[in-house]
Amino acid sequence: MSLDQHLQPTGSRTPTGSRTPPGSRRERADAVYRRLFGWPVQWRAGHPFLSLENGICAATLPKMSAAPILARLAATGCQGPATVIPTPQGQRVAVLAETDGLIPLQSTLPRAVEVLAWGALLPLPLDPQRGDPGTEWLVAPDPQRRWLPSLDAVLAAVHRQ
Repeated sequence: MSLDQHLQPTGSRTPTGSRTPPGSRRERADAVYRRLFGWPVQWRAGHPFLSLENGICAATLPKMSAAPILARLAATGCQGPATVIPTPQGQRVAVLAETDGLIPLQSTLPRAVEVLAWGALLPLPLDPQRGDPGTEWLVAPDPQRRWLPSLDAVLAAVHRQ
């Protein structure tokens, strides 16, 4: 079943109480991120952000070094959603993961890698299938594989670089 077939927009109320038209970009993003995947999403200035909590975290690394890491994750069956995010230091890739308990200390990680967790907000593409200027999916979330890879698996792929 395709992502479109999973979604049946019905219209909803915005925070101001006005009705959003069925199929609006915001409603579509809510349908995918909140209802289909169960992710805690917050809206800021009309854009969705994933609140990294309840066991969800993200390992971020420079976009230029992400391709071999994503390939290793795919080869081991541990591929999960990965998005490109803009930062003041340039584009980074955020690989969503399950925390598996403890987050390692920053000092134990490779220099270019950072783990975001515990309430950090990660910008999500407004269009769950394509992306937007600034944020885009390198590996889009898959309704057939709703699980996230463990943070240990993601960091193991980083360390093998």
